[in-house]
Amino acid sequence: MPLPRRTIVTVAIGAAVATAVTVAFIAVSGRQTPAQMLAHGRAYLTGDGIDRNETKAVALLEKAALSDDPANAREAALELVSHFEDLSGDASGQASAQRWRMRAAECGHRESAEVLLVELLGQVPLPEQTERVARAGAKAGSPYCMLVLGDLLAQGRGTVKQDLPGARDCYRKADEAGEARGNSRLALMLLEDPSQQADCLQRLIRAGKAGDAECAHHAGMRLLGNYGVEPDVAAAVEMFEHAIAAGYAKSCFELARLLEDGVRVPQDLPKSRALQQVAAGDDPRACFAYAHMCELGIGGPVDVHTAMANYARAAQSGLFGAHLRMGVLCQEGRPGFEANPAEAEKHLRAAADAGDSMAQWRLSRVLVETGRGGEEAAELSAKAAKAAVPGALYDQYWFLLKGSANQPANRILAIESLDAAVDAHFPEALYRRGVLLSDGGQGVIGNIKDAAEAFNRAVELDVPMGALQLGALYQLGLDAPPDNTLAAAQYRFAAERGITEAQFRLGLMYEFGNGLPADEREAYRWYHLASAQTDGRAIGRRAQLRTKLLQQDWQALEDTAPALLLVEPAKAKFYGEQTWSPLDRRGGRGAPTKGEGFAGRDVAIPQDRPAGGKSRSSGQRPKGSRGN
Repeated sequence: MPLPRRTIVTVAIGAAVATAVTVAFIAVSGRQTPAQMLAHGRAYLTGDGIDRNETKAVALLEKAALSDDPANAREAALELVSHFEDLSGDASGQASAQRWRMRAAECGHRESAEVLLVELLGQVPLPEQTERVARAGAKAGSPYCMLVLGDLLAQGRGTVKQDLPGARDCYRKADEAGEARGNSRLALMLLEDPSQQADCLQRLIRAGKAGDAECAHHAGMRLLGNYGVEPDVAAAVEMFEHAIAAGYAKSCFELARLLEDGVRVPQDLPKSRALQQVAAGDDPRACFAYAHMCELGIGGPVDVHTAMANYARAAQSGLFGAHLRMGVLCQEGRPGFEANPAEAEKHLRAAADAGDSMAQWRLSRVLVETGRGGEEAAELSAKAAKAAVPGALYDQYWFLLKGSANQPANRILAIESLDAAVDAHFPEALYRRGVLLSDGGQGVIGNIKDAAEAFNRAVELDVPMGALQLGALYQLGLDAPPDNTLAAAQYRFAAERGITEAQFRLGLMYEFGNGLPADEREAYRWYHLASAQTDGRAIGRRAQLRTKLLQQDWQALEDTAPALLLVEPAKAKFYGEQTWSPLDRRGGRGAPTKGEGFAGRDVAIPQDRPAGGKSRSSGQRPKGSRGN
């Protein structure tokens, strides 16, 4: 017989009340297991079968989360995290969420440990619980937590005590668990361990191929050699290219150096210059290297202004060699870049004060050339000479001849300093030695053969004044019968490089057909070049030719005369001033072009001029010398 409806309802209500009473009684009495507390807590949160009661739910879940049952404790903690995170905008709720996420992490929930670790690492100072969370996550098998724990131990951050072996172990475990950064970190830690270089290299290569720019760079450096592993230049280039693709400027610099040297890899100067330009944005060494290539026109056109800008950036980073290069450029000038003695002094002084002996020598010269060649110039030159700077040894020759308040004149020491500069193959010193040997001055015994040898060596080192002296030797016939053909070849070498005396003498040879086929038009052009330097004899000979040959197109000859020079005007001026002397300088350089050596002995101007043809030899350096 079916029960009446009222009876059924009464029984149901009674059962529900009994259940609720039982749950409350068990909860109060503490006889629930962690699993039961978890289940009942969830029921109170959702209202599943009983009235929803957040207070009771939280109480039950907290007890479950703090229990010794890891699995149920973890789940209860996650329920609490979810509950408190839903309380948006409630600071206390967020703090509670973080607390229970910590508990979940301690109970082996790796995702909680990772999320919490990200939050903690962003705080300053680093919270004390960071290490505990990292260790919990690492224990739960999180590769990320292993990596972070390794970082904490390697760096000794916050309250974490530095433990390098422990850090290596964490990185190794992170790598084995699939975290590639663990391999990268371990590889970088092994860089300074001589016993681990083979393992280090393999890890660097693996990390570099996986996209780690720093590891790729270090792999390239080790593959070049001197790191206890077998050199492999091709593999090093590959590693540098991996690093460059990831934007690592230092690798641009290293690869550029290889491509510029062209010793172990095929030379590629344009690519080297392009790489240095890229690296210059981050690497002061690359700034200097790129500036040097722009200055000398390596791998592209000469660009002095860009060179100066990059030297300035390198100098700001503490590379005093850049001050030296800026000083040299401002001292000498370049086409399109005027010399500036004041700027030269500023930059050279900065490098000289930093102890750069080359800058000390250069600064000494600037002081002399600007009319301030007093004691400071002599002292700077002496310092550089003690450092065996060849140019300073040569200048000391002059300073010792002249003497100063701190250093009396001493001819013997002067000649010794000149000899030292000659032994160092300083071009101007070789020329001066030739002059002394040809004239027999300053106590040096004259010797034509040795003088010719010195002048020949000077010419090989790009001192065209030496060719002028050799031309005069051949023309005068001091050690053999005169040879105007050899003389003309030497004069041409010097004349094409702007030496006025050689231009005049070459003009004479063309006008009178001595050693060259007579050619008055060519003679006129050389006289015109020498006249531009106010050579009175050349001006007179040019005027005579103009008067005699009125039908010639003199303007056309004068317009084409500059084409006879093989160098730009600035270089021609430098050659003319090359045989430097600090004696009797009054602002500006001005070396003698005649009056010393073989060229100081005038050659008589012929009276008769044979009929002529035309000829012009090449501008290559003349070979051979009877003096040899």
